[in-house]
This record gives sequence, structure tokens and C-alpha cells, in this order.
Amino acid sequence: MTDRTAPLRNRRFLTVIGGEGLSMTGDAAFAVSLAWLVLQSTGSAGALTGVLLAQTLPRGALLLIGGSVTDRLSPRTVMIACHLLRAAAAAAVAGLVLAESWELWHLYALAVVMGVAGAFFTPAAESVVPQLIPPAHYARGNAIQSVTEQVSFLVGPLAGGLLTTAYGAGIAIGANAVTFAAAALTCLAIPGHQDEPTAPASLLRHLTEGLRYAWKSPSMRVVLLVVSAATLSYSGLFAIGLPVLARSLGDSALGLSILISAWGAGQLIGALAAAVTGLPRRWGVLIIGMTLAEGAVFILLGQVGGIWWAASLLLVLGIGVAYSSDVALPTFIQTTTPHHLLARVNSILAFTRTVFEPLSIAMLGLVLQHSIPWGFAAAALPVLLVGALLLTGPNARALSTTGADQRRASAESAAV
Repeated sequence: MTDRTAPLRNRRFLTVIGGEGLSMTGDAAFAVSLAWLVLQSTGSAGALTGVLLAQTLPRGALLLIGGSVTDRLSPRTVMIACHLLRAAAAAAVAGLVLAESWELWHLYALAVVMGVAGAFFTPAAESVVPQLIPPAHYARGNAIQSVTEQVSFLVGPLAGGLLTTAYGAGIAIGANAVTFAAAALTCLAIPGHQDEPTAPASLLRHLTEGLRYAWKSPSMRVVLLVVSAATLSYSGLFAIGLPVLARSLGDSALGLSILISAWGAGQLIGALAAAVTGLPRRWGVLIIGMTLAEGAVFILLGQVGGIWWAASLLLVLGIGVAYSSDVALPTFIQTTTPHHLLARVNSILAFTRTVFEPLSIAMLGLVLQHSIPWGFAAAALPVLLVGALLLTGPNARALSTTGADQRRASAESAAV
């Protein structure tokens, strides 16, 4: 019972996670207000696409550098700096919007700042749990973090819509600036770097060390394979597949809302379950089983004849994905990766997702133009192939979050 509740009694952990939850709520609200402001003022979907690309492209280009900088400094330093930079940029644009003196290029500039900051913030935030709680509590700590994230993504868009409708986009953007500033204050609770000081290395050498570790580590190769397959399957399915499916099953946008809500509810249930039960030690068996289950559900989604059948499938799948990928995956990485490489490893994973996301959207979009069942079957193919490949290999099935894995990972790092 003590282990189950320990993260909830850790004031430092709750302070940081609470601040990040507030910031994620502000981010989700900001996304709504920004999109509405661009579309309302320009009436152009192309303008909105340009603003979003201005945020996405620098984030993808700088992710690996962000991971290296985080490992050289500390998650605490990087997260505080990114929060303050984003707070200042959002406050400046909010002031311009409220004064009705803004121009479209201001939103492009804000998007670039958000993208650059996100490239550094993402690997730092994904490496912060080991700074706050001991290894025995990683699983439940990640589960609590995941629950906070899911609640933020449920509350944030609603808050953004209400603020924008009632008071205008300027207030909504300003509110996001406030959440960034508050999160910067809560990040002061994160300890500084706890590793032994090392001789400074060039940025290129630092980056190469992380890439070499990921390539030489058998466990990291499995993780990269799973993340690549999941990105190829999920990105296009959620960006294009579900809207197309909802449209084919009814004329109302409510159908798409039901599908997305069912998925979100499943993820919230799965994260809560992981916080209560903890995780099995056989991470490899769990992730292989879930990968094959994902592929089977995707194929079934292309065959369903009603929104509620599709929503039921997404609800069940969301529970499993939250348990295996949102909680088990980061726990496995945190317990098997040497801490001085953790941010770089997380940046490599984030970079992998960034690379494969547009490819998934483009490929699935082409197939869905011809057939919905074949489109969903195509989305299932990457995870099914990787699941079958890992199932046939004993090394993947044997992966676990035990001390033995951690010792092996340390040995792998030493070999680098």
C-alpha cells in the first residue's frame, strides 16, 4: 500500500506535475484560440497550415540538440528557461491582439518561438520523473503524469473555446502565458543535476554519444522499432482515418467527437489503472501483445457499421495503449537508460515520431481515397509486422524493467 501511494505523498513530485498539468491545459486552450484567430482573420486554411508548420518544423529540426543540451545542463534549467521564453512570447502577442494591432507575421513568430522552445522542452520534460522519485515508483509516477496529461487535454480545449468565445483570443493567449509562468515557478522544485560532473564535450560529440548508444543497445533498438511502427500506424489514422470513418458512418460532426472522446476516456481509464496496479515486469511481452492487438483493432475499425461499435473498440484500445505505451514505455526507458543519456534518448524517440508522422498521414490519405477498409488495414500493417517480428525473437520477449535490465543498459553505455 505504501508503494502505491508514495508518489501522491511526494510534495516535490506533485508540485512539478501539477505545474506541468496547468501548462498543458494552457497549451491545449492556446491551440484552439490560435486556430480560431487565424481562421477568423484570414478565412484561409492555408494560413493556419503555415502557422502550424512554423511551429512543427523548427521543433523537429532541433529535437536532438534539445536532448543533448538537457543532458549537459539539467531538466530543471531547460524547463524553466523554455517556460519563461514561451511566457514572454505569448504575453507579447496577447498584448498585440488585445490592442488590435497584431499582424499575421506576429503569429508566425510566436509559432516559431513555441517550436524552438518545444524542441528543448520535450526531452527535458520526458526526463524529469527520475529527478523527482526513486526507481521503484517510476511506473506509478508515469501513470500519474499520464492522468494529468489526459485531464489537461480534456479540459484545455473546452477552456480555450469558452475564453475565446466570451473574451476573445487575446485573453486566451494571455492565459497561456500565465500558465507558463506558473509552471516555471513549480519547476524550481526539481533538483539540479545529480550526476557526477564530467569533462565538457563538444555538442557534436555529445549528440554522437546518444545516437551510438541507441544504435548499440538491443533494448533501445526494440523501442525505436515499436515507436516507429506506432507512429506510422497512429498518426495518419487519427489525423485522417477517424474523420473519414466518422463521415462514412453519419453526416454529423458529433460522430467524430464520440470517437475521439471514447479514445480519450479509454486512455484516462488505462492511466488510472496503471497508477493503482503498477506494471508487470515483463515489458517485452506486454508491448508485443499490445502491438498485435492494435493491428487487429485497426482492421476491425475499417469494417464496423456504426459509430458506437467503433467508439467501443477505441475505448478498449485506449485503455491498453495508455497502460503499455503511455506508462510502461517511459518507465522501461527510465529504468534501463543511464541517467546521463536519458534526455538524448528521449529526444531521439521524439525525433523518430516527428519524422514518421507526415509520412503516415500522406500514405494513409492516398489509400483512403480508394477504400476505407483497405485504408485501416494499411494503418494496421506497421504494428502487425513489428509485433510479429518481435514475437519471433526471444530477446524482445525477455525485456523487463528489472534490475538486470538496468545493469545491462549500464554495461551497454560503458561500451559506448
